[in-house]
Amino acid sequence: MEKSFLADSIRLSKVGKALRRTFELWGYEEVILPTIEPYDEGIKGGTKFAYNNEFYIIKPDVTSRLIKNYEITEGRLYYIGEVLNGGIRGKWQAGVELVGGEPASMTAEVLSVLITALESLGIEEFYIDLGGLEVWRRATADIREFRDTVWRALERRNFGLIEKLPISEEKKERLWRLFNFRGKSSDYERLSRILELVDDDRVFVDLGTVRPLPYYSDVIFEVYSPKLGKPIGGGGEYLFREKPAVGFALDMKALLGLVGDRRHRRRYLRGVNSFKEARKLVSMGIPVGVER
Repeated sequence: MEKSFLADSIRLSKVGKALRRTFELWGYEEVILPTIEPYDEGIKGGTKFAYNNEFYIIKPDVTSRLIKNYEITEGRLYYIGEVLNGGIRGKWQAGVELVGGEPASMTAEVLSVLITALESLGIEEFYIDLGGLEVWRRATADIREFRDTVWRALERRNFGLIEKLPISEEKKERLWRLFNFRGKSSDYERLSRILELVDDDRVFVDLGTVRPLPYYSDVIFEVYSPKLGKPIGGGGEYLFREKPAVGFALDMKALLGLVGDRRHRRRYLRGVNSFKEARKLVSMGIPVGVER
């Protein structure tokens, strides 16, 4: 077990290293958050515990804790870390957050960061589905009393919940078409604009795509690989203290499954016979291997 844990940790570190390099090439800066936050209903995920008659959360969802507890006027941030969800075993995530700017351009940038991050790991076979919450708000404007059921149907990918609603067959048919729509264009101008800006054949509009986290404001997305049966990541737009923001998180364990045993090659100089010489080379950014 220990050997497997160490081997996986080394592979995880290599994946994180490649992602860090990509994020920083896009101008994102790493943020390192504390392990524990004071409990707040607005912070999602994490494992709750009590200490000195106060409640706290261990390693909760990054986006919701940033929104609740931190002041960010604008900027590009990234993180790599473990997130818990009620238990003691967590999920390692890597993600970015972009705060402030023109929303369509921001989403296109974040999607571009996502694409190049996957490519930096040698993952070329993937696709990204874009959805729009505003599309469904408009579609359910005349059946507001059933919105919660429609959202549940979308989250579960179960149209049967909508079929049971006491609404007209014509309305069900319109919702069915939205529920199953997937293509390279959309009547919703915001999604079409983002597709145009990103300009990548692996990005589609899928109006049935939703994500359960409550802070998303409109455009959301998920990234899939045909080699896995579940999303390897996702994200979307949200408001950060009334400022537009957008981000994503990648499941690093899923990435490990796609990367496999691919090795990140790096050349090391041999023949260095003193630590003094080695220190000089390293200070110049040159990798070394000291003879022993």
